[in-house]
Amino acid sequence: MSVKGWTIVFRGGRIQADLVAAVLQADGLRVEVFGDHAYGVGINLTDAVIMVPDDQVETAREIIRQADEEPVEPDV
Repeated sequence: MSVKGWTIVFRGGRIQADLVAAVLQADGLRVEVFGDHAYGVGINLTDAVIMVPDDQVETAREIIRQADEEPVEPDV
């Protein structure tokens, strides 16, 4: 998939893509998610991609990288 002026910054399950997109949007980035909305009972049946404008690619990749590196602390 290629859209002039936009770059793919994430590929994965639709539910995860929606979460990543929400984080990027909360940080002020413009985001488009492409993929079906076919969810099953507690599972994601589809893949999706997230695209951002070319001038926001580095920021988006940095936000995604930081999120991947942060440990998740369980609530006690």
